[in-house]
Amino acid sequence: MYKHRLKIFIGVVAVLFLGVILRLGYLQIVRGDDYRLQYDQKLRNVESSPARRGKILDRNGYILARDESCYSLYMDYRLMASDEKWGRSQVRAIARELSISREQAADVFRQRATNTWRLVHRATALARAGDLSVDRLTPEQATAAKEDMQSTIARIIWRMKRQATRVGMTVRGQRQAHQIVAGLDEHAYAALSVSKDKDKTVGVSLRPDTRRRYPSRNAACHIIGFTTQVWKDDLDRHNMTKEEGDWFARNEANYRDGDQIGRGGVEMMCEKYLRGSRGFRVSQDSILAKDQPAKDGRDVHLTLDIRLQKDIEALLGTRNGCAVVLEIPNREILAMVSAPTYDLNRYQLDFRELVADKVNLPLLHRAVKKVYPPGSTVKPLSALAALGAGIIPPSTEYNCRGYMYDPTRFRCWHRQGGHGRIDLRDSIKRSCNVYYYHVGEKMGVELFSDWLMDFGLSDKPGTGLPDERAGHVPRHGTKGESRLIAIGQGPMDATPLHMVNAIATIAAGGDFRSPIIALEGGPRQVQRQLGIQSQHAEAIREGMHQVVSEYGGSAYKVFKKDRPKSTVCGKTGTATASPHIPDFNNNGRVDPEERASNLVLRGDMAWCVGFAPYENPKYAFAVVIEYVTSGGGGANAGPVARDIIHLLESPKYQYLKP
Repeated sequence: MYKHRLKIFIGVVAVLFLGVILRLGYLQIVRGDDYRLQYDQKLRNVESSPARRGKILDRNGYILARDESCYSLYMDYRLMASDEKWGRSQVRAIARELSISREQAADVFRQRATNTWRLVHRATALARAGDLSVDRLTPEQATAAKEDMQSTIARIIWRMKRQATRVGMTVRGQRQAHQIVAGLDEHAYAALSVSKDKDKTVGVSLRPDTRRRYPSRNAACHIIGFTTQVWKDDLDRHNMTKEEGDWFARNEANYRDGDQIGRGGVEMMCEKYLRGSRGFRVSQDSILAKDQPAKDGRDVHLTLDIRLQKDIEALLGTRNGCAVVLEIPNREILAMVSAPTYDLNRYQLDFRELVADKVNLPLLHRAVKKVYPPGSTVKPLSALAALGAGIIPPSTEYNCRGYMYDPTRFRCWHRQGGHGRIDLRDSIKRSCNVYYYHVGEKMGVELFSDWLMDFGLSDKPGTGLPDERAGHVPRHGTKGESRLIAIGQGPMDATPLHMVNAIATIAAGGDFRSPIIALEGGPRQVQRQLGIQSQHAEAIREGMHQVVSEYGGSAYKVFKKDRPKSTVCGKTGTATASPHIPDFNNNGRVDPEERASNLVLRGDMAWCVGFAPYENPKYAFAVVIEYVTSGGGGANAGPVARDIIHLLESPKYQYLKP
């Protein structure tokens, strides 16, 4: 019996020792490298140095975006999360500091915490005010500032708790201060520094920082874009994993909470150029192990002339619409205005108001994101397609009686009694619908779509801007739809950038090139020859020249009043469009009360496109004025186009030299 028990005891001990040996082997051999790395990281002291983001400049070197010094307010996570253990440690520290009892120290701690929250609220209001006085904030703005601050804190607490749950232990961020208010200028810093609460707070600090500033404020806001702090999705999408790089590579390249990232426009498109890489100093046991200086981001130069951009914005005034000016040989965009605009420096502060404007849609980049029916501006493309496809010769004439076959359908709205016998050049000059109904009927939707796709209308314009949207060109359809496509109505639409580049392609004799906005960081330019015969392109250009220069042309009256020195070729258009019904309740559908609102926008889209000079095309333009209720493209968009040509001729620019 005794020997039996002894064997059992020895067996149990052996099993225990075997378990210990296996565990030690697992820790030493299998997990040894991981634990050594964790140990090294705990002993490693890392000091990071941020990189400055590169500048964005226009074609003349004017700065459109840059980093500048500022201050940010940081708050200890443990105060935000009401950590009782940390609170007790602060009470003990206060008791030692002031030589008072714990009860008295607790009262002091509570007062300092109250002062801290008061300071945070004031900093939030100062950031919201920007160039304004805090006292001039409306109650709604003050409430929005407070809600933004509370949302920021709630997001930080949620993120830290999520990380702690995932690793099963306290994470570093739960013992650190986090940025609560960013971008405080010198005046805000001074106001907070002299505050009576400043020296009677706990768990809060003001630290030097950088912020993105946009000297041109509203000008080119949709093109330049903006930056925000990184989101969790950004970290998941952009950051390297352990398998993709060592600790040093990840520390240099990966985004961290609080880092800035391009969120729209060129800031987003050229993020890799602009961002730069973080620097760091690593020391272990007081010995410097690695010193990697920060690498500032590279500058990005745009093809824009910001002065021209501002002047064209002034021409549009309070009207909703857009205007684009394109240099023809290289397809560089000189100006691309979308109205209304907004102040990039106040984007995050005014975000709620901007999003709430469902009528004017100030955040919409109309030139590249909004597709319009092009109306009669597509007629030069229709004529060129018919010539190139061999459907008609340049001498083709049709009889316009004011309608095609039936007086009630497919009418020529530009002349009620009809134009009579009319040839190709005259059809462009007078914008005869009946002529193009016949062209469309002969072409058919399939053949039309092939040509329009060659002009790039079914693709994104090609600048690389994240807001870009492809046009819509149907591949199949009826004869009736083909007639409508020929006059720029029906089942087709395009952005203003599509149309100005198509006109530039005609002016260049069929040399298609995708437009360029950034000289660095953008996509490769697409180029192709459309195989257009020179006599066909010249016939179209003659007709467009007559639009502006000859009596009866659809833009003749507008350009006659203040005729530019340059010879201009143009084409006007008045496109029927669906009314804009604001979705006030954000439910994604049109409700009866929204349809009945007096804020519904109704009217036509007024177009004017063209190029100059006629003899040697250098610059193309497109102007769209939204929802006009009287007059057409010539009366509404024509004057803006004419004044753009005057700007290009002016001594200030001299793009169109006499």
